[in-house]
Amino acid sequence: ALAAQGRWSEAVLDRFRAVLRSLEERTVLDERPGRTAHEAAYEAARRLPEHTEALDRAARLFDDVCYGGTRAAEADHTWVQTLDETIVATRPAPATPQGPSPVSGPSLPVVTR
Repeated sequence: ALAAQGRWSEAVLDRFRAVLRSLEERTVLDERPGRTAHEAAYEAARRLPEHTEALDRAARLFDDVCYGGTRAAEADHTWVQTLDETIVATRPAPATPQGPSPVSGPSLPVVTR
């Protein structure tokens, strides 16, 4: 609907959010409110390593449009739509135990007394 109206910025944001919802529905990502676009891209790339660069690019585009005032173009929407379709057709790698999140930093040592 947004794309049909030429509202490219809103359409790009909506499509990126749809990518994340789809990844949650497929249990590639856990449902976690408040996750940043970059956290989602990083976590999704663990299970979809062949899409690491595209997921990172999509997260940057989302932030640029949502927070940076960048106006998306039709080509941006077409690219995110293609990424969405490609990811839907990709079988995710098996889940592996997670280490610390890149934004959480290293774990602190346990101190015993």
